[in-house]
Amino acid sequence: MKTRMRFVKTGSVKFIGHLDCMRFFQKAIRRAKLDVAYSQGYSPHQLMSFASPLGVGATSDGEYIDVEFYSLPELSREEIVAHLNQYMTDEIFVTELEYMPDKFKNSMSLLRAADYLIAEKESGVFPEDWQEKWLSFMAQPSITVLKKTKKSEKEIDVKPHILAQALSLDDFVAQTGEKYGEIHCQYMDYGKLYLKLTSGSETNIKPELIMDAFYRFCEAECPPYSYQVHRLQMYFNPVPEKKG
Repeated sequence: MKTRMRFVKTGSVKFIGHLDCMRFFQKAIRRAKLDVAYSQGYSPHQLMSFASPLGVGATSDGEYIDVEFYSLPELSREEIVAHLNQYMTDEIFVTELEYMPDKFKNSMSLLRAADYLIAEKESGVFPEDWQEKWLSFMAQPSITVLKKTKKSEKEIDVKPHILAQALSLDDFVAQTGEKYGEIHCQYMDYGKLYLKLTSGSETNIKPELIMDAFYRFCEAECPPYSYQVHRLQMYFNPVPEKKG
């Protein structure tokens, strides 16, 4: 039985890495006595994977983890979520559970975009007159950045990968059509920027890349850890139809 769970990661938990987050889920599922599926071989492990691991220091309302079970209790999805959350914390907890078809491979292969909130941790972190400068920044015909990977680095135009952008949540909701509900980000009192960016295994644009380009455009220096990256939601392509 394949499932995809959406979960929140916020507060001090933002400082734990991807592997520790996976261990947290493994322990919570064991303590909840859910019939999770295991791999075969000499070192069996729970069958789970993340759609897109969140960077250390970032928070999120829209993280996704795929977990396979041999079976689940004959309860509603909401009741299963509530049961599992008894073994989690108020800083990392599940909000939704979705049953996936047998042909489903993993969410990582289907990921196409993600929404982000970029929030000042204190007033004055963003460049002076940053809202006007942001409009000028986005008015450029192209936005060229140096994108580094483990194997190489190359210049790319990221403007086509900024799928939506707004200076207020209302404007962003109007563009994306997504209803975000409660946002579990502790930095909501100062400057805020909303972005929808291309994500996935083929092209993955991080919000930090856009912010670095924006600060260079403003000829301003960005103090380390001065703004909070908060992922609001991820978007996936439909599960491909099984051939044959």
